[in-house]
Amino acid sequence: MDKKIFELKSEILRLKKMSENQEKEIEKLKSLADYDFLTGLYNRQGFLREAERFVDLLKDSEKFFKGGRERRKFAIRNFSIIFIDLDNLKKLNDRYGHKAGDKYIKISADIFKKTLRDIDIVGRWGGDEFVVGLIDTDINEAEAVAKKIKTALSRAKLKGMPGIKPSASFGVIAAKNQEGKIIADMIKLLEKSDKAMYLAKKKEGKGAIVIFR
Repeated sequence: MDKKIFELKSEILRLKKMSENQEKEIEKLKSLADYDFLTGLYNRQGFLREAERFVDLLKDSEKFFKGGRERRKFAIRNFSIIFIDLDNLKKLNDRYGHKAGDKYIKISADIFKKTLRDIDIVGRWGGDEFVVGLIDTDINEAEAVAKKIKTALSRAKLKGMPGIKPSASFGVIAAKNQEGKIIADMIKLLEKSDKAMYLAKKKEGKGAIVIFR
């Protein structure tokens, strides 16, 4: 009888360990599902999940800053979005092939990561489009970051691709405007920053930055 109880306990422990390993594997797969395989940045789904957390935090933080009794370990005063569209990708693909285009995208992604703070979030929205979430950053600070990224891109070198100069068009918006009104809908924020980016794309020359106010 003791032997049977021992075997039963051993089997329970084995099944429990198997279940724990499966849960870890599921969490790992969920994590991978949020990232873009080419750049290692968040994909659209991953970025939205992270960005929505900060928009919600901004709403909650407003109560704190207005004298609410709730204490917060972490509160923010603003959250800004930069929508980025790389220039010249189609031209590069047509001239040098899609492998060269992928290289351009990866180089640009590395520049974004190096230029931004660790706390900020950046994702590949799709194709040659990227989106950046700037934590506790107002519209003027966000514009300064866009200019910083623009400068970093202009200094990048694309080896073996003469005639192609890295650049991008930028649309910038802050969730909280200068009058203190908050756009609490992440999709609306992205739509407006995308609209600003489109206006930047239509401007003459490359590397234009348009602010949505």
